[in-house]
Amino acid sequence: MKQQKRSLTEALQAVAIRQPVAVAAPVSRGAAPKANPEAETEQKPPSIVYARAGKRLIGGHFDKSVSRQLREIAAREDSTVQALLAEAMNMLFAARQLPQIAEP
Repeated sequence: MKQQKRSLTEALQAVAIRQPVAVAAPVSRGAAPKANPEAETEQKPPSIVYARAGKRLIGGHFDKSVSRQLREIAAREDSTVQALLAEAMNMLFAARQLPQIAEP
């Protein structure tokens, strides 16, 4: 049976007089728990982690139209947004007389 939740007043009163408050166990909405918890630690992380090893995310908040236009250019040129951003960063580095080191 489902345990009834306590009211906020009851919970605060229990804390005020230092009585332990019974907490319902969290409900799992996913798959059933695994029988062997050690098996989780043996699994390899997704390959995307290796592709991004040693890299940092650089981002900014722009208007929706900027994002759309950048994606349209990438599609038109059969490229990626990341490749276009690397090109733009290298253009900025060149304008500042810095090495062009950005790679997609």
